[in-house]
Formats: sequence, C-alpha cells, structure tokens
Amino acid sequence: MLYFYYGQEDFNIETELQKLKSKIVDKTFLSTNYRVYDNPKFNELTDILRTPPLMFGNILCVINCEKYFFDTKGKINFDDKELKQLEDIFSSMLENLYVVFVCRIDRESTKKIDTRRKLFKIISKYASVTEFPEFKPYQKELALWIQKQAKKKDLIISSDTVQFLIERLGTNLRIIDNELEKLKLAIYPEKMVKKEHIQNICTSTEDVFALADYILKGQKDKALLEFKKLCTNKHYLEILAVLQTNFSRLAAVKIDSADKNPSEIAFKHHMNEFIVKKQLEKLKNVSADRIIQIRENLLEAEYRVKTGEIAFYELPVELALLS
Repeated sequence: MLYFYYGQEDFNIETELQKLKSKIVDKTFLSTNYRVYDNPKFNELTDILRTPPLMFGNILCVINCEKYFFDTKGKINFDDKELKQLEDIFSSMLENLYVVFVCRIDRESTKKIDTRRKLFKIISKYASVTEFPEFKPYQKELALWIQKQAKKKDLIISSDTVQFLIERLGTNLRIIDNELEKLKLAIYPEKMVKKEHIQNICTSTEDVFALADYILKGQKDKALLEFKKLCTNKHYLEILAVLQTNFSRLAAVKIDSADKNPSEIAFKHHMNEFIVKKQLEKLKNVSADRIIQIRENLLEAEYRVKTGEIAFYELPVELALLS
C-alpha cells in the first residue's frame, strides 16, 4: 500500500503517520518494521520498495522526499528509465509493505508541488494522496479543528473564544495543541475555557521563538524590543522559563549533532525529526559554547531576580539579552 502526504501543516502529517504506525505495525517488531528514510537516491529507494520485513508482520517505511520535488541543494531527479522502473515496482508491491512518501513544506514558504511532474503523476496513480495545507485564520476548518482538539482534552470552548485563541496564537496547530494542554492543567477542575484564561495562561509561543532567534543572531536591539513587547501580556519570569527550555533543547541538539544524525537526535529527545533538521539549519553557524553561555546567562538572570539582587526585576533579563 502506498501513501503520499504533503503540505505545510507538519502537525497533521505527524498525526496521520502515528495513526498509520499504530494501525499497521506490530509493537513487538516496531524497531525493525518501522523505518524512516531521508531523500534516498534511486538505488536505495528501489531497495527500500522491494525489501520484505525481517520479522513477521507488516513493515511501514516513511520516505521524506522534499528533494524529489523542490530545487534545493542536493535535489534528486529521476530519468525516464528510472521512473518506469519505479512505476513497475509500485504496481506490484508486497502486500505487507506500506510506504509513505512525505513532502513537508516550510510554513513560511510559498512553494507548491508541481502536480504536472511525472513523478507526482506516477505516485498519485498508485498512492492514496493527502494534502495537509496550513490553515488560514479565517477558515472554519481551523475553528472546528480547535474545538475538536479541545473536546479530546475534555475542554469546552465557544466559537468567540476560539477566535480569540487564534488571534493570540496564530494558526500553528502544534502550538495551539500545546496551549490547549496547558489550559487543561491550569483551569482544572473547570472545563469551560474563557478568554481571560487564554489571556493569562497562553504564551504567544511564536513571539518567544522570534525572541530566541534574535538572541541567536546577536540582534540585541530587536531582542530587547521583543522582550518588552512580550512583557505587556506575560510575566517576565514565564518568558524567561520558555527561553530557558528552548535554549536547553537547542544546546542538547547542537551537542548531539557532533556524533548523531537527525533521526537519532529526534528519537533521543522525543522530538519530530523535521523540527530537529530545522533547528540544526538554524544552529549551523552557532557554536555549542555560545548556546550554553546564553542558557547560563538566562539562569543567572533568574537567580538575580529571585534573590532580589536587583530591585527592577526585568533588568537582569535585559542584561542577559545584552550579554
């Protein structure tokens, strides 16, 4: 069985992959019968498509294939002879072999898959194709998705409150899901989510990520402005806590990249492999020592705040951003 998942909404792609894994692969043989490949070239790809499982049961292969469709560094092209071979393999795949081609598109990107390409047409002929586009703030589907996720977490949220949540958090489903989980814990035993809950509890995570990016790039003036903007809605210690968590994760990813590939790092830290790859791209020209120093500066700022060393509590954080 063949599948093709593509689009900007990585959270939905990952959710569908997890559903497939649970449905198809026997947990006993998960380590051998569930495999992930990153843009394999033709010979490796044909080997994957012909390889039977090592043990009993079904095998699920996830093939990340961004380089098959976009003009990126290391783009992979198939000639007509190779495409014909792939089509022959697709038409006679083993019954217990399940293959998912996955093409994730950056949220900020305007890229689109060219559906006129031979490779897309061949895959579409034999595969179950699903697009996972990024939701727009005004789409009813986004509001329905939020209410459905809230219901799964035993929360109740009105249509007006959903719109308020979208205005505050944006359309990134992974961020929204995390904030719904935070709301569930924070308002327990209540179930009804109110606007004031969102205002007081939900951190605009995208803004904190923007702040972290400014810090990494050494753009101190922008970092300070972003911090002051965040402080108008959130307590500075909460912002500091999110930053510390973020930089601790970045430090771990950077250190592990010395002797581990993205798949191994993702498995070790329970992260999505695609996110690990994006973080490694961001950290390409940043040393591990610098990330660790930033984290230590933030820890020192927290210590100085909590011990009352400096009367103006925001100042230690601002000094850490300038360090």
